[in-house]
Amino acid sequence: MSKFICDTCGRDVLPVDGIVSWTRDDKKLGNFKLTHKDTQDSKCQPENNRYRELYTLTLANGYLEFISYLLERWEDNFILDDPKSLRKVMGQLNLHIHEKLLLLMED
Repeated sequence: MSKFICDTCGRDVLPVDGIVSWTRDDKKLGNFKLTHKDTQDSKCQPENNRYRELYTLTLANGYLEFISYLLERWEDNFILDDPKSLRKVMGQLNLHIHEKLLLLMED
């Protein structure tokens, strides 16, 4: 199964220990990051004002809700302030979902 990599420290992130966060300001979305949640041992989480728990995004329903959220923002004329950051996060999520679907089809 694919691994999630923290955008801050570069270490593996388990879905239960991770978060996807971003900024939402003045009709802009940006600074998308997949990181560890802040704990006493780890301070990887950026100062973004929006987030979703990583484990929810690894589920088909949570993944589709996140896609729906993004589409609704674009419908409301939001722009991407930093498209590369979203591509990087979505690349990790897409690979995970793809591998989950392959495993389901093998059964």
